[in-house]
Amino acid sequence: MSWFSRVTMVAGVRDERQHLRALRVHPYRQHQALWGMFERPEGTPQPFLFRQLPDEDADVLRFLVVSQDRPREIPGWHVECKPYQPRLRVGECYRFGIRLNPTRTEASAAGRGKRQDYVISRLHQLRVKPEQRAPERQRVVHEELPEWLRRRGERHGFDIEACHVERYEVLRTQKGSHAVTLGVAEFGGVLRVADPEKLTATLSQGLGHGRSFGLGLLLLKPC
Repeated sequence: MSWFSRVTMVAGVRDERQHLRALRVHPYRQHQALWGMFERPEGTPQPFLFRQLPDEDADVLRFLVVSQDRPREIPGWHVECKPYQPRLRVGECYRFGIRLNPTRTEASAAGRGKRQDYVISRLHQLRVKPEQRAPERQRVVHEELPEWLRRRGERHGFDIEACHVERYEVLRTQKGSHAVTLGVAEFGGVLRVADPEKLTATLSQGLGHGRSFGLGLLLLKPC
C-alpha cells in the first residue's frame, strides 16, 4: 500500500521565512527536507515522489507526496495523508499532469549509449543555425516531446489520447556541491488505461529521471 499526502510548511518567524524561501527555489533541498519524514537508512532508494504546488502566499510551501511509508510529522511541517490504492480498469479515461526531464540515448565514441537532454540533443542532431534555434526549439518542445511521452506511456500502462507541453524550462540547481542542469517539461492532457497493473506501479514509483528534483509524479483526475 502507498500513501498520498499533502505536506505544508508555514513560516512564522524571520529565520523560518528565510529557510522557506531558500527551499522554494532549490528542489534538491526540498527532497532532503522531505526525506526527514521517512525513517529509512542512508543509502536506500528514495521512498517517495513529490511535486511542489504553486502558492501565492510567500510564507507557505506545499507539496504533494506519494510514498511507500506513511510520512511522519517533523517540526515546522504539517502532514495530511491517506492510503493510496488506485483502482484502475482498462479503457478508463483520465486527465493527467506530470513534470519530467525528457531524455534520449545517444551512442558515444565508445559505442555505449549515453543519456542526454532530449531538446538539446535534438537541436544538436539537427544542426540548427543560430538564427533558427529559438523557433526550432519551440517546435521540438511542442511537437516532439508529446510524442516522446506517448512512447513511454506504452511501456508504463497507458495510451495518450491528447497531450501538450504547458511549460518548458531549464532548471539550474545544486545537488550537494555539484551543479545540475535539467530540461523540465510540464505535460498535461488525457490518457487511457491500457494496463492497470503497470500504470498502478507507475503512479507509486514514478516515471523518468529526476525524482530527487521533484519530477516523475503522475497525477490523474477522472475525465
